[in-house]
Amino acid sequence: MSQSHMPIPMRGGSNEPGGASRAFPKGTVIAIGAIVALIGLGLVVWPFFSASWILVVLFASALIANGAVLLARGRSIGGILLVVAGVIALAFTGATARALVSFAGFGMIAFGALWLAIGMKFARSRPSIGIVPGVVLLAGGVLALLWPGVALSIAAVVGGLVLTAVGVAIIWGAARRRRVDPGSTTIIL
Repeated sequence: MSQSHMPIPMRGGSNEPGGASRAFPKGTVIAIGAIVALIGLGLVVWPFFSASWILVVLFASALIANGAVLLARGRSIGGILLVVAGVIALAFTGATARALVSFAGFGMIAFGALWLAIGMKFARSRPSIGIVPGVVLLAGGVLALLWPGVALSIAAVVGGLVLTAVGVAIIWGAARRRRVDPGSTTIIL
């Protein structure tokens, strides 16, 4: 079998004849890695546009999918409301993105205040564990509320860098000659 068509094992199997595993062709894995890396680069190059669009599409898709499930279960009013909310979210991407970032900002402020309240008990023995994460959450929440575009852009650039690195790692791993058992490999993001 030529090296470019060598399948990459998935989920702990072998590519030996008679093996029970399924494998993706090497070219497919490289293409997937390239797509992931390109999405990451898109987030880095056009952070606000890409992030707001991806955020809104994911949110609207979730609303529409949940609405479709409710409709299938015979709950027409809730299903229709969710589908309409998803369509409205897609129609007004800018407002939806700002609303979602503001919601995240309020959540970060609430979690930061809670962290500080609980962390003050531990502040005497280890001040950094008790105070620093709460302060960072509070600051991030205030930033998200004051400048939602900046907050979304920062999240997009960081996420884009991570996605680009993951895509390059997928391509590099697929291009190597040795076989990798993904079932024994862990990627922590």
